[in-house]
Amino acid sequence: MYYLNEKMYNESPVGEDFFYGLSLFETIMGYKKRLIFLDEHLKRLENSMKFLGIDKKIEKDYLYSFINNERNLNDEFMLKIQVSSEKIFVKIENFSHRYFENGIKLVNIEKYYQNEIGFLKSGNYLLNILARKEVLEKNGFEGVFKNRNNIITEGTISNIFFIKDNIVFTPSLDLNILDGIIRKKIIEILQKNSIKVQEGHYTTKNLLEADSIFVSNSLMKLGCLWVSEYENTKYKKSEIIHLVEKEYFKLVKSMI
Repeated sequence: MYYLNEKMYNESPVGEDFFYGLSLFETIMGYKKRLIFLDEHLKRLENSMKFLGIDKKIEKDYLYSFINNERNLNDEFMLKIQVSSEKIFVKIENFSHRYFENGIKLVNIEKYYQNEIGFLKSGNYLLNILARKEVLEKNGFEGVFKNRNNIITEGTISNIFFIKDNIVFTPSLDLNILDGIIRKKIIEILQKNSIKVQEGHYTTKNLLEADSIFVSNSLMKLGCLWVSEYENTKYKKSEIIHLVEKEYFKLVKSMI
């Protein structure tokens, strides 16, 4: 016998995805009823489903049918897809894409190590939720995960970049970090503009000695947010960050 919200069931009304976080998700920027980099998000989701053995197919027309039927949608919105072996969940809501003129505060996460399967955007998100709680307690916006070797990996909701002597550095994918859609777009923008990008293993010391720092994810208006403060050290917004913002926004505008 099973009970859910005071109702009785002979068979379980929920599955293992409910109990153990056996699901995957993608969060996609929407602008003027268009989903930005949708193909890339669906491809990543498809690869992750193969990894977990989830046999589902999500069509673009299926997603746009919800968007086109939503009458109260603002120009800026977000769409979330969550998939398990049993269910496909889609959420659409108005969302102001993140942008902070004066930058953000970045802090170290001290209580938790990076998720070793961080390359999956899974419904098992407890580590990130606890880490974000620590970040907010320190009056920060984003935090820096490290692995057990004290190598910086990623943020709770973002990929991390830093700039030193006009070279852009970012943690490499072999650290089991998320292969961010916007991370990849930013690297392409930088390389197209003849700016050297180096992927590797770095420490908090590298961040503290950087000229500039920025983070990226799909719901940031200009693809990234620049860091004005990290662990009591102040940073400038470099010309490279201005370039990334400008070129990213140009790319998004070409898609709508």
